[in-house]
Amino acid sequence: MKTDVIPKIITLSAGAVVCIVCIVKDIETVYSLEVLLATLIIFYIIGCIAKRIIGQVKDINTVMKHEETETGQEQEDITIGEDMSPDGLENKI
Repeated sequence: MKTDVIPKIITLSAGAVVCIVCIVKDIETVYSLEVLLATLIIFYIIGCIAKRIIGQVKDINTVMKHEETETGQEQEDITIGEDMSPDGLENKI
């Protein structure tokens, strides 16, 4: 999922809610525009913070998956190495 659209979606959603509320409550145009501007700025900042947090979580998950893959391969190498003798033949006890 692309995280670039998160601030835009959050900002536009908040703006739409403010517009609908201002129209329903019949609030004065200049005041509703001031409220809308403040809302858009605040929710854009919130969206940017959410984008950054989601990006960091995705990075951490990628690193953890990479480490698990490496650990799994190392464990397979160890188990294969235990079954083999130094000359490459299987040890049969």
